[in-house]
Amino acid sequence: GVITQTQFDALQNELMLHLHQDLSSERKHTLDENKGRWLALPIAVFVPLLSLAFYSIKGDLRAFDVPTVTAAGTPKTAADINAMVEKLAQKMAQNPQDPQGWIMLARSYKVLKRYPDAVNALRKARVLLGDDPQMLLQLADVLAMQNGGSLLGEPADLVAKALARDANNDMGLWLSGLAKAEAGQFKAAIKDWQTLQTHYKADEEDYVQVQKLIDQANEALNEASGASTPAAQPPVATGKTLHLAIALDDKFKAQVNDNDTVFIYAQPVQGGKMPLAVVKKQVKELPLEVTLDDSMAMMPAMTLSSVANVQLSARVSKSGNATPQSGEPIGKKQVSTLVDSGVIPLIISDTVP
Repeated sequence: GVITQTQFDALQNELMLHLHQDLSSERKHTLDENKGRWLALPIAVFVPLLSLAFYSIKGDLRAFDVPTVTAAGTPKTAADINAMVEKLAQKMAQNPQDPQGWIMLARSYKVLKRYPDAVNALRKARVLLGDDPQMLLQLADVLAMQNGGSLLGEPADLVAKALARDANNDMGLWLSGLAKAEAGQFKAAIKDWQTLQTHYKADEEDYVQVQKLIDQANEALNEASGASTPAAQPPVATGKTLHLAIALDDKFKAQVNDNDTVFIYAQPVQGGKMPLAVVKKQVKELPLEVTLDDSMAMMPAMTLSSVANVQLSARVSKSGNATPQSGEPIGKKQVSTLVDSGVIPLIISDTVP
């Protein structure tokens, strides 16, 4: 049952060969989709983490020591890949004292977006390896993914602990800045990124990328200072507006509490799933009518007016977690933004798979 080095290397190479393309695709998609979005973290209900954004600084997949694969091979199906991962999971059940096996399993789960499983695997590795800074940062990264992209709470604590052990860790400084920016602590975020910036020469792309974050944080500070101006007026909705009537099916009323969170949001039917508009309410307010409009966009270029069709969702969450959890009550409906649909009824009558 013990994984020999030869077995570990063989399985690692096989997994990485067939997962590398997915990881590279995820990296590019995350970087393109999330560019500049961290600035909205303190005010957004959905806070997609730039969890892979650090790769834009390093320029490759070595930030977490993921082996680069260049060998050719026949692509496997999702079932084949899952079977390989389950094979490794079975080996780890037989030999739970192998920290590198747990790390490999966690990486595989992460690529498959099985974040709770990845967290569990990394926690087991942490027991064996202790508070190694890189281990803490990997755990913080996957915890944030599991938590809908938020670094607040345990992820931020893990990042701080990693930096206490390795104050010059690039990944630690990057994530620490993101966590502080999410909390609205822009001055502290700038300090972390300025420290990170000293690790590069002024003409290096890494330096330039960090400077962009610093510039955005400074802009956020300026906007925050101007937000208290007495003459400021509420934003005026422009562009497309959707009016929704949200109700909860009677079958769920015994399962929910008045203070449970209700997330109401619109996403593109095609392309990325970044919310175009979000409203956060409580169960005790149901039934209710809400309005989604372009002023609620998390990014100026991603608004209701920018797409032809959207999926409307209303979901009840006991934890208040922005990431859907299996079994949570939810209602969904696809509508066109090109026609006036009047008041759109949306009943929370289903459950998250």
